[in-house]
Amino acid sequence: MNIYRNIDDLPSFRKTILTIGSFDGVHLGHQSILRRMVTLAKEIGGESVVVTFYPHPRNVVFPNDKKIFLLNSPEEKSEEFRKAGIDHLVIIPFSVEFSQLHPREYIEKFLLAKFNPEFIVLGYDHKFGLNRRGDISMLKNYEKEGNFKVIEINAKEMCIRDRPS
Repeated sequence: MNIYRNIDDLPSFRKTILTIGSFDGVHLGHQSILRRMVTLAKEIGGESVVVTFYPHPRNVVFPNDKKIFLLNSPEEKSEEFRKAGIDHLVIIPFSVEFSQLHPREYIEKFLLAKFNPEFIVLGYDHKFGLNRRGDISMLKNYEKEGNFKVIEINAKEMCIRDRPS
């Protein structure tokens, strides 16, 4: 798995299957997303790309809130992504400036410009952009213009673990 810590050093990904999130812990719901990404990447000959943030966005936006509990350290998260078969991990240095991106700007100047996704795989409750105003329906409005498809992992699917045959 390739790890990138600088947005300016990203390669040109091909046939990108993308997910984005803080991944406070790589729990069963996150594992459902990762499985779907890896399967889809194999099916289309693409590359799975996980975008996460460090430090955790809540630590930046609400620096005095000491209630946040992270299930996995950054190193543990990276190892979980590697074990899941993810091709690329992009760790974005989260900042107050980044938190101010309007959701449309986040889609256009960040997701589309930097990753050129064919598929974006997200949990049903994913939020992004300034004040978490962006959501899956907003992303779906960009599908045609951005030439990508959103795959939403619903609540039930995020709670079901694949059973071996």
